[in-house]
Amino acid sequence: MGNLNIIILAGGESSRFWPLQEKNSYPFLGITNINKHIARFKKIGNCNFIVVTNGNLIIENKDINVVTQTGSGMAGAVMSALEEINQDEEILVLNANDYYDEGLISDFIKIREELNSTNSAMLVGYKTEKYFPGGYLKIENGNITGIIEKPGEGNTPSEFVNIVFHYFNNANELLNSLLKSRSKNDDVYEVALDSLMKSSKVFKLLEYKGQWKTIKYPWHVLDVMEYFLDTIKGQNISTRAEISKNAFIKGNVIIEDGVKIFEGAVVNGPCYIGKNTIIANGALVRNSIIGENCVIGYATEIARSYFKDNVWLHKNYVGDSIFESNVSLGSNAITGNLRLDEQNITKSIKGNKIGTDRNKLGAIIGSNVRIGINVNMMPGISIGSNSFVGPNVNVEKDIEDNKFLKLVQSIEIKENRFDIKSTSREKIKKKIK
Repeated sequence: MGNLNIIILAGGESSRFWPLQEKNSYPFLGITNINKHIARFKKIGNCNFIVVTNGNLIIENKDINVVTQTGSGMAGAVMSALEEINQDEEILVLNANDYYDEGLISDFIKIREELNSTNSAMLVGYKTEKYFPGGYLKIENGNITGIIEKPGEGNTPSEFVNIVFHYFNNANELLNSLLKSRSKNDDVYEVALDSLMKSSKVFKLLEYKGQWKTIKYPWHVLDVMEYFLDTIKGQNISTRAEISKNAFIKGNVIIEDGVKIFEGAVVNGPCYIGKNTIIANGALVRNSIIGENCVIGYATEIARSYFKDNVWLHKNYVGDSIFESNVSLGSNAITGNLRLDEQNITKSIKGNKIGTDRNKLGAIIGSNVRIGINVNMMPGISIGSNSFVGPNVNVEKDIEDNKFLKLVQSIEIKENRFDIKSTSREKIKKKIK
């Protein structure tokens, strides 16, 4: 077998990801999934990597060829990559924000030679009992005969959801089918596959039984965070971290270079603490990923939350939340994460109400945001990038990008006619025991 060309799709507008940006750039345990894909496949050798982006994503990796998508949809992304390779070679198409165990790659390697020798393509299916709003595989006699995109609950042709882990032993076959395919919808890629299947091209099913997570909506960051935190084994603490003898490190953790953890602080794993982050006196961090150069200030509690870089806090509670980079909270600003009725939280995405399947969800905050003192953020609210929230505000609905939210109040000032100096607290003091 020759080179395996691995096409990693990292384009798209991430419009359903607001107020967060560029879901393909999110690092987990210090590495983005694009770089994780590359590191895994480099182990098998003879791989070329082509990453297709929307032109906004910055990727620092010399081992890959980065191309900008020119056409629309998944078809346009794949065709942009196919221009970079020899058309008679093997290709494997991956989604940059699909997260799965390394066992899937091992299973693929085991059958790759057989697929190549039998002139077969391969798609990966993930069996799910709960409806997932994606593509479902139609299967007959062990082979895939079609993909039905978002068939709706109760109309699925099988239990297998399509994971974008698609192998083609000959890139030219896929290219020709893409060039011939047409659709009024954004499903030209699926139409091209359907055409190949009808032309007697055999598509084998590789069933994946491990964990699979994908990022579609912003709260999915927390799902992926949980997936990676569960992979931490033991305490991996850098020798360049400074940890007080009176701090408490419990459970499975990764603590990177330059981290400082002060007296009385608690890190209760599983947790990841990024480079040069400070965990101050009396702070508690649990079940969370904290990025680089953050300051978790005095008496702050962080629970089950994801922070990118340069997040600064002081005397705050943050639960089940996602903060992008360069976010700060004033003293006593807190996130609510549980409705009074304890029901699942819903979000409005592009005008549609979407269930999060979470009864705990805090704030989702974009980059470059400042939150004033004593701000209360209700469960599930989103705050757009480049926004300010003034002090003492109850944030009860989503705030768009580039907004300044402040409380307008009326204050009355009048003369004080009570003589405070004539009072005494001695009687009250005597009652204190």
